[in-house]
Amino acid sequence: MKMKFNKLYMLLFAGALCTGTSCTKLDVDMHSAYSEDTFPKTPEQFVALTGPVYTAARDYFRDYFDLQTAGSDEVVIPTRGGDWFDGGKWRDMHMHTWSPSHEVVRNAWNWGYNAIGTCNRVLGVLENAPESDTKGQTIAEIKTMRAWYYYLMMDAYGNIPLQTTFDTGGELPSTTPRAQVFDFIVKELEDNLSLLSEEKSELTYGRPTKWFAHTLLAKIYLNAQIYTGTPNWNKVVEHTNIVLTEGTAYSLQSDMLAQFRPDNGAQDSEPIFSIPFHAARATGNELFNKVLHYSHRETFSLNTNPWNGWSAQPEYFDLFDDDDIRKQQWLYGQQYTATGAPLVYNGINIVLDPYGYNLLPGSDFDIGGADDGGRLAGARCVKYFPDKDHIGTNANNDVVVYRLADVLLMKAEAILRGATNGTMIEALESANQVRGRAFPLNPEKHFTAATLTLDAIYKERALEFTFEVTRRTDMIRFGKWENAMLFKPANAGETYKRIFPIPATVLANNGNLTPNPGYTN
Repeated sequence: MKMKFNKLYMLLFAGALCTGTSCTKLDVDMHSAYSEDTFPKTPEQFVALTGPVYTAARDYFRDYFDLQTAGSDEVVIPTRGGDWFDGGKWRDMHMHTWSPSHEVVRNAWNWGYNAIGTCNRVLGVLENAPESDTKGQTIAEIKTMRAWYYYLMMDAYGNIPLQTTFDTGGELPSTTPRAQVFDFIVKELEDNLSLLSEEKSELTYGRPTKWFAHTLLAKIYLNAQIYTGTPNWNKVVEHTNIVLTEGTAYSLQSDMLAQFRPDNGAQDSEPIFSIPFHAARATGNELFNKVLHYSHRETFSLNTNPWNGWSAQPEYFDLFDDDDIRKQQWLYGQQYTATGAPLVYNGINIVLDPYGYNLLPGSDFDIGGADDGGRLAGARCVKYFPDKDHIGTNANNDVVVYRLADVLLMKAEAILRGATNGTMIEALESANQVRGRAFPLNPEKHFTAATLTLDAIYKERALEFTFEVTRRTDMIRFGKWENAMLFKPANAGETYKRIFPIPATVLANNGNLTPNPGYTN
């Protein structure tokens, strides 16, 4: 069982219990629970109060992960006979035929705005607390978390309502243009940077630090042309340089996959911001169920059968050279039990075929549920290594949101795109730190001035960041979002689908909001 669930997150969990799920559902007046005598005063009390802001983050790896990942080229979630049809929602995500009524679109929106509402509510309490250094830093942390939540919503939905107070009696908010939301996020992060901790430790693990804020600013500026129409590559280099030169506690891990294992945590040197999970006390990491074949129960000593759904698209799988250590995250070919015997399920030898996506007659997404057919299709990603100590469907792996490899590749890309405060030598050095780790014995595969191109960066990001909630944003930035994929034709005339629709339920409840262009209810 995972032992790294540190004191801080026991306190956060306690905070969630003390204030209850009402802090996430926003149906109880939190202010009434505090008076002059009971306002938080000690660091532990501040942590307990702010717990719901952090526990809300766990559904990032559920609802928001599904929204960002299921329509990208890194994965396909085909119907497998009677499995994974789910009302056609995965087909809609893959084919880019979602609507304002789509379940995944609605769930991700509700998660994001519940989290934002929780931030606003906690801030309302903190602002009335007695002045102290802890108060100032805590407010900065919650505002930074709120900026992150707003960034996720802006990236996915574009034009969104912007609220900074929790007000149940005021006028309903109207739509704020994406560029204005961008400006708000940038200002919020910049205004609070000086109050954030520079420490990398168990105490700050899972909380926003100065390095988190600079990494988030770099990511926002990397996509500024998409969000605002105006690029700002120099700002990407500026913020990545601060992390790379001043954030000396961070370094690339020699074993890239170690930072995703069930025992990952504050001791890992590469992650800049992670979401802690625990199979009993901080649940929600269920990814291993989605990707593994039913029979992998015997491979990884699991106590439940996985769900056999999410798998790699063949073209994406083919990006990985055999000598790229990142290919170790894929299961394909003959599978084995934990003792090394060939894996057998229902009398069928389990050989996963990365290319075995054969449609049933008359279907455009159903590959059938035959044990020796559709159920064996596709390589499976085990970057988040399956946890033998899972409880039910929940694993202990913490989820890595931002890490140093992303900072390095963002810097290289910005220079290639025209940043004037960085050189090609710097771009090569940054990109080759990542590339060199993947090919430690093959220096001929490292980048040169001739081979380090934007296309090469796009491919490298695919190789490095599978299942790290970057692919959709990368595809849009590189102009690939409308490309054809497995089973999906190109949809070049539908660039409006670079943002998702405002959910129909939200529009029905708030007449002040404007639907995103191109979508009808």
